Formats: sequence, C-alpha cells, structure tokens
Amino acid sequence: MVAAPCLREAPRLPFRLVPMRRATLNILALVAASTGCAGVVADGSVIGDADAASTTTALVVIERNEDRGQSASAEASARFVRVASPSTGDEAIRSIGAGLVLPPPGSCYSYSAMSRSLGVPVVPQVELMLAGDVSVEADGVATRLLPRQLPDVTDFVRGIVYARATDAALLPSSKRYVVHVGGAVGLDAFDVSAQAPSDPSGVRIAGETETGIVHVSERPVEMRWTPDAMNDPVYAEIIPSGVRCSLGATGTSSIASAEFVDSGTLTIHRIHRETFHSPGIDSGEIRFDFARAVAYVHD
Repeated sequence: MVAAPCLREAPRLPFRLVPMRRATLNILALVAASTGCAGVVADGSVIGDADAASTTTALVVIERNEDRGQSASAEASARFVRVASPSTGDEAIRSIGAGLVLPPPGSCYSYSAMSRSLGVPVVPQVELMLAGDVSVEADGVATRLLPRQLPDVTDFVRGIVYARATDAALLPSSKRYVVHVGGAVGLDAFDVSAQAPSDPSGVRIAGETETGIVHVSERPVEMRWTPDAMNDPVYAEIIPSGVRCSLGATGTSSIASAEFVDSGTLTIHRIHRETFHSPGIDSGEIRFDFARAVAYVHD
C-alpha cells in the first residue's frame, strides 16, 4: 500500500483566481507528499468483487487546451474507483488526486493554501478497477482510451487508469459525447452521454492584444463573456503565482493585479459536469475542462 495524496484548500481574500489541470495536480501532489498526509490507497486485491460493503465511483474527464502560437491539445481519461464503505465516492476521487476544487465565485486560492486546508479523507481501501474496453465518442468518431497500470514515478496509487492524449479535433467543444464502457469482472458494461460546453475562446480579457498577450497594470484584470446555455462556471489559473480563481458563471468578473507575479501564463477554463448512475456504478461524473492559455506581462 502507498500513501494517498492530501488536498486541502482555504480562501484568500480579497478575490483571486487559479487553474487546475495536470500541472496543478502534480504541484498539489508534491505538497501533499512533503506534508505527510494521511490516507492510504491499496491495490486492486484489497476489496473483493463480492464485497457488498463498498461503493463504486466512475470519473471521466475530457480536457482541451488552446495556447496562442501552438496547436490545441486534448486528453480523455477515465477512472473506476471502488472504496470500502462508509467512504464516499467524493472521498475516493479526492484520495487519488483527481478531485477538482474551486474557490467560491469571486475569490482565489493559492495552491499551498489548498493543500494545507483541505480535509484529508480517510480512505484505507481503494481499488482502481478494470473496466474492459473504454472509449469516448464525439461527432461520430470514437477515441479508445488506453489502460495504464499504476503506480509509476509520478503516481501515488495502484490500479488501472484509462487515458489518451489525442488531436483536439477528436474531442471537440459543443458536441454530444458518448462514453462506452465494455465492462469486466465486477463491473457491468454501460454507455452514458453528456453535452460538452463551448471553448472559453469567447472570454474577453481586458488588456489582451491581438497577439494574445495580456498587459497587467495596477488595476484589476477585467473579464467578460457570454454565459452558455448550460450556465457553466469559468475559472482561471495563474502561473508562476500558483493561484486558482473562480470567475463564476455570470459573464463578468475580475482578478486583482496583485495575483499576477512577474510575467507568466493566465489560463481560462470553462467547466461542465454531468452526473450519472448505472448498474454497478453508485455515482458517476463526466467532467469537461476546456481551457485557453495566454501570456501576461506587467506594464
């Protein structure tokens, strides 16, 4: 068994913002390892298939990222997590470092504050399950996810994770997705669908030039956008500040200039989540995280 990562979070006032994709999760995982978090993740042999006192949670994540001057990138991943009761699915997802924590709208958290203050779920038995063939279909084209055995040098858990990086055109925005799960011992086959949000390309950032560089002065950085039909929230991450800010879903927000340390990258994310249930799955979530990154400089 290996120690699971610990995530914690606490607001910093006044209002601020931060993004959390793979790089953020790695930062939080490193902080967790250095602070001696509790919580243990075991390999798949711990929880028996016939164990009725367990909960099975599915998490499918679709990510797209557009970076000025570079081609768009995309990745899909899926985890099927079984935990011994009375642990919840949310605790299981957090224990393996796959949770997404957002500050309240109009506020910002630093990565270090999140790692210090987010309660550590006590999940002594976790299994990342086999689920057979897993694919994500969008616009009539299916992308098969590849199973990967954990742990490796960057992971804290044991079991199977399904993932695949691919061309962004295969994981488009504003389309209906279908997730196909082939099933395996202890997990029935199922299909589930969800609607992807639009890209955050319509988020207008004050001070952004035609070349995609945001000029930051002493005033807050204003942002405006047209909310989509699903009223999806928008959040931002600032690197190297190490800050995540929640912009809400109203179509207007701002970030204090003090959050922008030196020069770096501002990444705007649009998030959409849909929950589902299926035979053998007590709780499931499909999470879309579509982002665009721009450079910023101080005037």
